[in-house]
Amino acid sequence: MASFNVLLDAPAIPRVLHLLLNEGAGRMEDALVESLPDREYARRAVEALVCHGIIKREGGMLTIADGEETRRRVRGIMRFYDDIDRLARRKLLFRGILNATQYACLVHFATFSAIMESEGFTASDVGAMLEKDGSEGYVERLKIMYRSREGVRHRFFPFIPLYYYPHFLMMKPDNTEHLRGRLKSAGIFMVEEEYLLGHYPKDIASQSRDYIVKEKEHIRDKIKNEAFDIWWYYRF
Repeated sequence: MASFNVLLDAPAIPRVLHLLLNEGAGRMEDALVESLPDREYARRAVEALVCHGIIKREGGMLTIADGEETRRRVRGIMRFYDDIDRLARRKLLFRGILNATQYACLVHFATFSAIMESEGFTASDVGAMLEKDGSEGYVERLKIMYRSREGVRHRFFPFIPLYYYPHFLMMKPDNTEHLRGRLKSAGIFMVEEEYLLGHYPKDIASQSRDYIVKEKEHIRDKIKNEAFDIWWYYRF
């Protein structure tokens, strides 16, 4: 019998299992294969699942095999692919937000986190991606200092096209305390907001941007529309 690892390598495996799990009475093999986008991968997936006794083929009909052990294996396979899919979507969404526009754009960290959360990801998900991509030099955390009046709630911009950065003081997160103290002594009150700035290679930026354009159009529109807030602010 072939290695069980093949069940974790064949991309059509979860699709075949999902279709059969939704059809208690089974599906005709030809119809099932025709319903999937890549028929060659679908046929390989069916053969692998039959070979490992996960599904049965009888008279051209495919069904999930009986038994608790089979159900346990199916749940394990589906859980594996769900985890892989979630990790892939997390990476594409994280990078896609930072590369949604063709021009470099600073993204307000709290706004960024709120978008990720609205899509089902947690603070630990964001932290994991920040650590990974930050260690590779793909993303940078910055503090931007706004001039404001003490005791008055300031306005921050969720997205700042990088070419507007001369309007602000942009600092490394660990390098603001000394400057803030000097400015305060001079009667200048500053507030800080944390931003992310992507430094992704073109191929990674394009791939993640395509994901946002095709799968998360509402996020792309939010970023493109709100990035102009700063233009209107300084225009008028």
